[in-house]
Amino acid sequence: MDIQKDSKLRMNLIAYVCYFFTGALITTLGLVLGPVSAAFNKDPGFIGQMFTLLNFGLFVPILIGGVLMQKYSIKSLLAIASAVTIALTVVLTVVPSITLFGFTVLMIGAAAGITMAVGSYLVVRINPDPKDRSSSLIFTDFFFSFAGVVLPVILGYLFKHNASWLVMYFLMSAISLLLIVLIAKAKFPSVERSMKAEDGAAIKEPWGKAIYYVCFAAFAFIYAELVFTMWLPTYLQDAVKLPVDTAALYVTLYWGSKATGLWLNHYTVRYVQLRTFLIASAIIGTASIATIANVPQATTIGIALVSFGFFNSGIYSGLISYGSLQVKVSPPSLISTILTCGSVGTLIFASVSAYIFSNYGLHWALNSSVIVYVFALIGIILAGSCSKAEELHGKLGL
Repeated sequence: MDIQKDSKLRMNLIAYVCYFFTGALITTLGLVLGPVSAAFNKDPGFIGQMFTLLNFGLFVPILIGGVLMQKYSIKSLLAIASAVTIALTVVLTVVPSITLFGFTVLMIGAAAGITMAVGSYLVVRINPDPKDRSSSLIFTDFFFSFAGVVLPVILGYLFKHNASWLVMYFLMSAISLLLIVLIAKAKFPSVERSMKAEDGAAIKEPWGKAIYYVCFAAFAFIYAELVFTMWLPTYLQDAVKLPVDTAALYVTLYWGSKATGLWLNHYTVRYVQLRTFLIASAIIGTASIATIANVPQATTIGIALVSFGFFNSGIYSGLISYGSLQVKVSPPSLISTILTCGSVGTLIFASVSAYIFSNYGLHWALNSSVIVYVFALIGIILAGSCSKAEELHGKLGL
């Protein structure tokens, strides 16, 4: 179906809120860890382990998101995800037990998985033009990082003034309520399925090797970035000898640079071939992350963090776009597959890097992110070498 201008605007707004919802949930885990531990009189390590339920909840809907969107309407999926978040928050407020908290974390994680999968697919679906698609995906990803800038400030202020840990889930419910308002009268585009032959029979369009290289690159990229951000504060304090508040400032420098990059790079991909953008960004990103991990000098690290954040910002969204352009008709299962591969990195990064840290030390824990980031670069180069996107959609758009 054709997407009218006003409908496209609403779809974009819904996608932005979907990404903001997921970003709000994931980027604030560290902030709510202490208040939740204190409320239930549990060790922070125990609560941290419970948050793995969130990652699992996030993973499953992304894994089967393509199937869900073909079986159920997008509006229904978003409505259920929002309603579950609000309902569980109400129940948790009335009966704040540790068991119910674990179940709530799992289910809200699943809701975030749905919003992530649907948000990504909506942007792909309403932007058939390659340049618009790439630009819109990168700009939509900005709202994930934007949540990571806004929510910690709000929660930090509220927790400083003795607000309950439940305030985090009140905020998630408020975002869910906004999503319900947006989808209430929205007319969603149809979910694309297989191409049809003249006799009406479905044609299964082959994905090609490039998509699998994109999937590998997405996994390696997410894994490397999460390992890097996990061990960066410790590295800054132990190896670079920065005080805690200065180390925190350096971390903020990275996220601020990434948010800026997401904002600006959604214009860049309109004028630069997507393949060129991805390869160039990954090369500069590799040089930057390697410098950070192996040159323990504060000024150099500060410059490299700005560079890494900026050039790293558009790669994941760019990979989703590049993968979707490898076929004429991009089904939700393709988007879901790319997101799933990235989510595998989310599932394993903490345990694998913690094992490396325990057995080989901080240097190799951080440098493991550098090594895997190089793998992501290789995956991007391989995808570009056998890409069908340029042939299918024209070089001007890529």
